[in-house]
Amino acid sequence: GMIWSECKEIWEEGPREYVMHLWNLLDFGMLSIFVASFTARFMAFLKASEAQQYVDLYVQDDDLNNVTLPPEVAYFTYARNKWLPSDPQIISEGLYAIAVVLSFSRIAYILPANESFGPLQISLGRTVKDIFKFMVIFIMVFLAFMIGMFNLYSYYLGAKYNPAFTTVEESFKTLFWSIFGLSEVISVVLKYDHKFIENIGYVLYGVYNVTMVVVLLNMLIAMINNSYQEIE
Repeated sequence: GMIWSECKEIWEEGPREYVMHLWNLLDFGMLSIFVASFTARFMAFLKASEAQQYVDLYVQDDDLNNVTLPPEVAYFTYARNKWLPSDPQIISEGLYAIAVVLSFSRIAYILPANESFGPLQISLGRTVKDIFKFMVIFIMVFLAFMIGMFNLYSYYLGAKYNPAFTTVEESFKTLFWSIFGLSEVISVVLKYDHKFIENIGYVLYGVYNVTMVVVLLNMLIAMINNSYQEIE
């Protein structure tokens, strides 16, 4: 029903007018992801049905462990941890999770009309704009420390108590989760007695946490609070 409603709206308003409204893009994206999820799940069902038909036709033994099956059929006897990353069922579940989140965000369309939630909804829109402004400074600081810490510890792969900062990916994950207090101080400790490198790591990691958590995040909170007060 919603797909038909969106198609009808595109037909009546025209594609150009349709894409001018953010909520239309949200609806279109949500429905597209739902359709892609159901399509992937249907493909998984068809493949499983084909495998079951092969077993029904050609396999006489009830114990499939004693039977040599073609790879495309044997695949459906594997445990989930052996499935391919591109398995349609896995893709379907991931897309469905995204679509469900988007579907709940659709409730925000009616919130501005509510006396209690309206200011919060409008403030959220202003907050997103503030966050985009904040992200420019945030990304500059984040990249500076990420590259610096990676250059400092990239030579110590396997010589640390954890892989933090030894690769670009690990540097990103460590610094990102550090914002939420989920990274450990041991991330900068070496197994070798290279105290100079280790002390520089301590200093840079400490400066990063002070800059990001104490200064920048509090600045963002102040910007958001100011936007909400202006709306009230």
